Amino acid sequence: MKKLLLTSLAVPAMMLGLSTAASAQEVEVSASVDYVSEYVFRGVTLAGDAIQPGLEASFGNFTFGGWLSVPIENGSNFDTELDLYIGYSFDLFENVSTDVGLTVYHYPESGGLFDFGTGGGAASTMEIYGALGFSGPLEPSLTAYYDLTLEAFTLEGSVGYSVPLAEKTSFDIGATVGAVSVKGAGDYQYGSLSGAVSYAVSEATSVYVGANFGFSSEDTFLKLSSFTPKGSSAWFGAGISTGF
Repeated sequence: MKKLLLTSLAVPAMMLGLSTAASAQEVEVSASVDYVSEYVFRGVTLAGDAIQPGLEASFGNFTFGGWLSVPIENGSNFDTELDLYIGYSFDLFENVSTDVGLTVYHYPESGGLFDFGTGGGAASTMEIYGALGFSGPLEPSLTAYYDLTLEAFTLEGSVGYSVPLAEKTSFDIGATVGAVSVKGAGDYQYGSLSGAVSYAVSEATSVYVGANFGFSSEDTFLKLSSFTPKGSSAWFGAGISTGF
């Protein structure tokens, strides 16, 4: 999320798994590194091509982690973004799970981690969320987000499906639609379609390459060559993960 662009993570990412025992509960650690030709978040272009590493740990029902987006072409047009989050998940019913949590979106080039706000010198915003996930062939989910700093509400739904291509290869497809309402700044709706080929190099190493197409009811995307607004965009990504 960029604090001046109305909105404040989820791109397909390849994860690394590592587990140890602690206090009779399993701690699971995952890491990922991705490249994207355009960083798009909730229908808004936030950067051109970028490197995006992430690190996450789970202990029981709790998950916490950090995620970074670093624009490859440095300059005044785009900022480095650091997301820190914590969540708690549990089963509501046999086929329904829920996840609630909090995310801090931070822009190190603008100020300190605790400089929350939207004006000059502000560098962070804070968002809470609640999600419902449903088991089934398409694994549908519905998530509500509220950014306490921007006073922005987002409702997002998504589906996904994985098609095995070979023993170690799959084709993963997904679709997302959402609506954003920001106090004093208007509303817009967005959507995206994605497809990725994933390959398990070994039990501990995997890679993927994918393509995405996004669209919006407003001109929230950017033509990166001229920085002119537009209503849709296409971009690609690739990632690698390994365990040790």
